[in-house]
Amino acid sequence: MRIQIKNKCFVIAIFIGTLIPVHAFRVDFSIDDDFSEKSVQLGIKATKEQCGAIPEKAIWSVADGSTAECIKFWSSGLSPNTGRAIVFFHGDKLAGEKVLGDYKSLTSTQLSEDAIKWSKRLNAPLIYIGRPGTHGSSGDHRRRRLLEEGQLISSTLDGLSKKYGITEFVIAGQSGGGHLTSSLITLRSDIVCAVPTSGVNSPRIRFQSMGRAKDTTNFDSYEPTENFNNPIHKDLRVVILGDPKDSNSVWNSQIIWIDQLTKRKVPHLVLEGAGSGSRRHGLQNSSRVIAGMCFHEKTFDEMKNIQSKLKG
Repeated sequence: MRIQIKNKCFVIAIFIGTLIPVHAFRVDFSIDDDFSEKSVQLGIKATKEQCGAIPEKAIWSVADGSTAECIKFWSSGLSPNTGRAIVFFHGDKLAGEKVLGDYKSLTSTQLSEDAIKWSKRLNAPLIYIGRPGTHGSSGDHRRRRLLEEGQLISSTLDGLSKKYGITEFVIAGQSGGGHLTSSLITLRSDIVCAVPTSGVNSPRIRFQSMGRAKDTTNFDSYEPTENFNNPIHKDLRVVILGDPKDSNSVWNSQIIWIDQLTKRKVPHLVLEGAGSGSRRHGLQNSSRVIAGMCFHEKTFDEMKNIQSKLKG
């Protein structure tokens, strides 16, 4: 059955039992970065050719199946033979249909300067990646915390590895970026250290704590700790960073990694910081600090020594 309503301004088509593809409503890709509310709410569509026109700032990334997106990045300190690099993933930019924080005021120049600043501060090559549907990357941010997101970003890391001679990654991510960090642990064997921060490491624990039957995205989210059976780097370490009083990512969701890491004899550490904001959730700066210590192979004891300074 098809119901169609027309006027000179719009057409709505409803197919009973058939979903209209979401990408049909995405905004067009821009070579310049897109920080508009509309793009993060609806998603961005791109072609491989458009992505190939900006090889210095984007990687055409393919998930298992038919999904492919143009993922943008900002970096500092990379060379053709980088070796080891830090990658940081930002938190979610949507809550329902509301665009969060100062997202609309971001600029590409600001992100470039931020990558340079943190690369110098940590004395390490650093890459900041725009998750699908954000920061001008094509994709649909409403589909965050799915396996698909992890697969797309894993493909991005493959592209970066090939382009810059990266053989080992230190990855860190805040909140939804923490879930992405956890997902990548289950997908790759070249991660030498991972720092899921204020992470939604178990979406199920989080949404059940809210009295929900599904994730806040209304999709069946990916549970990293239930899929941790892949080959891993022989020196993998995991640092779980968060605030036990975080009311956004509940503590049990963050520390669920402990049992699985213990079973696989992966060295791991739980660090408690003081999250910023009314929900005590923000620890993105501390996340990068710990990633820098991982990069330089600092010990867990050395990380514990700065625990009291881990804030916001």
